[in-house]
Amino acid sequence: MFSVKRTFFILLLVLLTALGAVTAQDSSEDELLGPVPGYETWADVLAAAQGTTVNWHMWGGSDKINTDVDNDIGARVLELYGITLNRVPLVDTADVVNKILDESAAGDTTGTVDLIWINGENFRTLAQAELLYGPWSEAIPNARYVNWEDPALAFDFGYPVNGFESPWGHAQFVIEYNTALVGEEPPRTFEALAEWAAANPGLFTYPAIPDFVGSVFVRHLFYWAAGGPEPFLGDFDQAVFDQYAPIVWEYLNALEPNLWRAGETYPEASVLTDLLANQEVAFNMDYNPGRAASNINEGIYPETIRTFVFDTGTISNNNFVTIPFNAPNPAGAMVVANFMLSEEYQLKLTDPAQWGWLSPISPAVYSQEFQDTVAGYERHPATLPAEELAAHTLPEPPATWVTAMEQGWIENVLQK
Repeated sequence: MFSVKRTFFILLLVLLTALGAVTAQDSSEDELLGPVPGYETWADVLAAAQGTTVNWHMWGGSDKINTDVDNDIGARVLELYGITLNRVPLVDTADVVNKILDESAAGDTTGTVDLIWINGENFRTLAQAELLYGPWSEAIPNARYVNWEDPALAFDFGYPVNGFESPWGHAQFVIEYNTALVGEEPPRTFEALAEWAAANPGLFTYPAIPDFVGSVFVRHLFYWAAGGPEPFLGDFDQAVFDQYAPIVWEYLNALEPNLWRAGETYPEASVLTDLLANQEVAFNMDYNPGRAASNINEGIYPETIRTFVFDTGTISNNNFVTIPFNAPNPAGAMVVANFMLSEEYQLKLTDPAQWGWLSPISPAVYSQEFQDTVAGYERHPATLPAEELAAHTLPEPPATWVTAMEQGWIENVLQK
């Protein structure tokens, strides 16, 4: 009888252990959520990524971002997964897109690019040409944190993501200004900005297109000319473009003589940052609402720098990474993208004392400890409250509109 009881107890224990193992496996953070090309399990992905190099081609115009990527992403994926992150700086993301296009035309099925920090225009170009690896982004383990029902995450500049991009940061356009030169109340409309520039020539400018910051500044002017973003949220319409574009070109050409160096040259975004830091201009602009605070903390900006958004709102979007069709190391690229959705990285990303970025992920999907930590972050005076940013959010137009706006600026402002 004792033997029977003991046998029953052992069998029950084995059964419970097995059930526990199944439950743990079902809720594991280390399982694929769907199929990805070439790999059966997440363990297969990790095994293929171990000891490899990921060549991440990304905009390199910010020394701080470059350093943060190396320290907070590169160092950690090396420690955790044995992956060496090789950050390849770009001036214009179109350069790497053209590289992929050229490799495809040459029949090169094994390229040199594993991961790209990409914007909507360039993503659309590669996606339409079917030159992306995937779909994969909804299948990596930490994709469970992403609200793929959110149009801002399901679409990139109006083009469907469809599992070919993974988000890692959220952005919203702000204007940085020096209160010592501008005062406490900056010009919050485009009309007021033009008046201020006329009264203070040389103290305002914006980056030249194709710089993405200069491009978004011009997109805001189209929204202003039309009284809102609505005319530009559908498919490109030449008649609508022709209706509002002359208003934008007239505004910018009238503004040009009052710009820094009388508009004879437009600085790169990194140069404009230096100009604001040295008080050669009174304004700068960026997609990162927390950058001004970071620059103050690092001693780059004076303490008098603050930020604002236009009364009519500012454009927000998400930062995505994608993997080209001929990436030599898609496994390593997926592991890096997955890490960037982790609690560990998102805590650093949103910490005002570290990255100071916005997150594409709701804190509510992470642990209570994560939520408590984020709630305890102290906002710098140069960073606008999250509520104010959210109340002034505008959507990005589809990429076809952006292309027309950028080309129009080159032809009607830069070359005029």
